[in-house]
Amino acid sequence: MPALEALCTRLEGIRRILLAHYEAGANFPSASKGNEREVLVREFLSQVFPSPYRFGSGAVIDAHGAQSGQLDIVVEFPFLPSFPTPGVRERLYLVESVGAVIEVKSNLQTQWRQVRKSTAKVRPLHRDWRAPASFTSQGGHSAVGQSMSRVPFLAVGFRGPSTPARLQKLLNECDEHERPDGLLVLDSGAYSGCPLCESTREGKGARGLMAILFR
Repeated sequence: MPALEALCTRLEGIRRILLAHYEAGANFPSASKGNEREVLVREFLSQVFPSPYRFGSGAVIDAHGAQSGQLDIVVEFPFLPSFPTPGVRERLYLVESVGAVIEVKSNLQTQWRQVRKSTAKVRPLHRDWRAPASFTSQGGHSAVGQSMSRVPFLAVGFRGPSTPARLQKLLNECDEHERPDGLLVLDSGAYSGCPLCESTREGKGARGLMAILFR
């Protein structure tokens, strides 16, 4: 079996398992956002990514005073601290410690307005990267390699539009400040990303799941 085919087969199996977990509880009162988020983290993200990465929820702040409000899933870099609240799972994250933010929805189509509002809270956050200081020939020191970047925002729905083209239409109709960087629908595996943000713009089925992993 060619390597790509084997990978797609494995990812397709994972996609079906995620849907099965969701559908098993979809008609019960306990099928809340927390359960959907837990399924995505427990059965997918925490199993696929290396152990140093942590997946939590909470709020993000930056050095310029911007803050996000509550976020579903925060993908945390393994080399900077975050701050828990005693007795609860939510954390306060410094923006430089955040690799990406993921919003989880039952249905991306019907909850699209909520996705846009969440994106607008994350977009203003900027990571201020500074390399360690270097000494100059005059005996002083200066920061080198300073740059800024924003936090990628991805939205995952268990249900929603069934083709990358329909997802791209949602993205195209958004103002930039509330446009996610990528959308994935687990039911169909449809994925679409902002053309200006990435080289992998769309996928379907297992390839959609692969696209969001390498986003």
